Amino acid sequence: DQKLIFSFYTDAEKNKMASLTDALHAMPEVETISKTDNYPSQFVMQDYGVYAPGSDNKHAVDAQNMNTDEYYVKSIGIKIINGRDFRQNDTGRVLINETLCKRLGLKPETAAGTIIYSEFIPGQPFSVEVIGVMKDFNYNSLHMEVKPFMLKYSNNKTDFGYMIISVKSENFKSILSKIGSIWHTALPVAPFEYLFLDQEVQKQYDTEITLGNIINSFTLMAIMISSLGLFGLAAFSAEQRSKEIGIRKVLGASVSGIVQLLSKDFLKLVFISLIIAIPISWWAMNKWLEGFNYRVSITWWMFSLAGLIAIFIALFTVSFQAIKAAVANPVKSLKTE
Repeated sequence: DQKLIFSFYTDAEKNKMASLTDALHAMPEVETISKTDNYPSQFVMQDYGVYAPGSDNKHAVDAQNMNTDEYYVKSIGIKIINGRDFRQNDTGRVLINETLCKRLGLKPETAAGTIIYSEFIPGQPFSVEVIGVMKDFNYNSLHMEVKPFMLKYSNNKTDFGYMIISVKSENFKSILSKIGSIWHTALPVAPFEYLFLDQEVQKQYDTEITLGNIINSFTLMAIMISSLGLFGLAAFSAEQRSKEIGIRKVLGASVSGIVQLLSKDFLKLVFISLIIAIPISWWAMNKWLEGFNYRVSITWWMFSLAGLIAIFIALFTVSFQAIKAAVANPVKSLKTE
């Protein structure tokens, strides 16, 4: 929330990032500004194998990685469980996530200070120092597992293509107006384009959101149609049994007893439908959830709640006609007999 993303495409634009950052820091609404070559929800382009001391390139762990500055962790809100965050001029140092730490055979408590290696060219390894371990987080969609991942410190302007600005105000119209003025002063020929990070993350779940809206719409339609059908059946049943109801009332039957008599046949149908629907819905939901590496579990109370709602809707629909028939004057239904 409240994070804006700006893109820089050419070297000329990237060379202006430092002066633009200084000007933006003068805004009271701006909390942090980070320069990076990627941001959450986007595919991480860079990856290469890394290995711990005592291992070799044959046993290297493929790690996704990206270049950042000393403000990225603060801007995004990543939690460091051991070690420290980046500082200025931390070139040659990296932050690794828990998954990479475990895959390298390191312990999060003692990983800080470890030198890890990689080889782009066989026989010519290079090394970086681990300064901290990040708590695992979903950089991409929950459909995907958390992969070995690390952040590399960089102060090279050409390494960065994005700027993430964390703000502390809901008045985005005013903020964007101020940022736009500063942008056009620093980059008069570059288009002023921006993204909201929360919207970019949400795009990963557009399919699920659309599916949810479709299901909600059809569920509402099904409830309305079935309620109309129940209402009509209840009215027909009450009319068909009006003389029976009249006789029962004359013989001392209570209103609640008659309502129960008229409702139980419909409740039987609801219970039968639940017996059929629950196993099917449990199977379908579990199959759908298998598409996510990180997911909730389907538990009994979800079906119990759905069943109670279905019973309540059925009772509410039927009871109107049942009560109407139960409180009617039995003389009217029996006077022709």
